[in-house]
Parts: sequence; C-alpha cells; structure tokens
Amino acid sequence: MRKAFSLIELILVLVVISILSVFILSKFDDSSEFANKTKVKSEIALIRNGISKQISSNVLLNKDENIYLDKESVNLEGSLLFKNILDFPLISTSEDKKELGKWIKTSSNRYIIYISNDEYLEFTFENNSFVCKSDKELCVSYE
Repeated sequence: MRKAFSLIELILVLVVISILSVFILSKFDDSSEFANKTKVKSEIALIRNGISKQISSNVLLNKDENIYLDKESVNLEGSLLFKNILDFPLISTSEDKKELGKWIKTSSNRYIIYISNDEYLEFTFENNSFVCKSDKELCVSYE
C-alpha cells in the first residue's frame, strides 16, 4: 500500500501557506515603512541639532560667520551632504534615481528626501534653521 498525500491535503496546505504569506508580507511592508520613517526623523533631528551646535559654537567663539550646511554641488549622486554640521555626513542621491530615504540637494539651501515613490519632504535652510516646506500634515508627521 502506497502512502501519499491526497489532493485535498495538498490544497489545504497551499491555502494555509498563502494566507500566512499575505499576513507576513503586509507586516514586513509596514515594518520597513516604519523603519524608513524613523530613519528620516532621526536624520532631520541630527541636522537640526548640528545647526544648533554650530550656532552655539559661533556664539561662544564670538564669531559672526554664516553657517553653511555643505559646499556640495546640486543634484549630484554620492556627494557628502551636511558635512559642515554633522560628524558623519549623509550620502546623497540624484533626482533621476529618487532613492527612498536619501537626501537630494536641489539648490544651495534646498534639500528633498523621498519618503515614498511619489511623496517627498522639502526643506530649506533659512535664517539658521532647517524648515520643512512640504505639506503641513506631512511635515508634522516627520518632526
């Protein structure tokens, strides 16, 4: 007598595996989105902290110098952004690639970071502060 799985048993196993994979994939997607959001939030906090540190240093040393975040070119992939204020600069991407979670320098004082394929945060450095210029709700959720 041969021992084998029946067709019903195979179908049940496939259905159970399919249901489990749907839940696992949705949880994985949620966790990667949460990780990306946390990374962006921490980078914004680091940048603002670096600006504050530079301002404090200038006040303590009695310097009247303008603060520059970096001297990198606009829309250049692989450049080191925020290297004048951060101990570990952030590596940029270009507007052609639009890599999620990477910064893009769009002008001498404007930066964007893509948080999804079609959504990004835009920041400007004005009056010694790093200001979000995107939709108010989006800015609040990342600050």
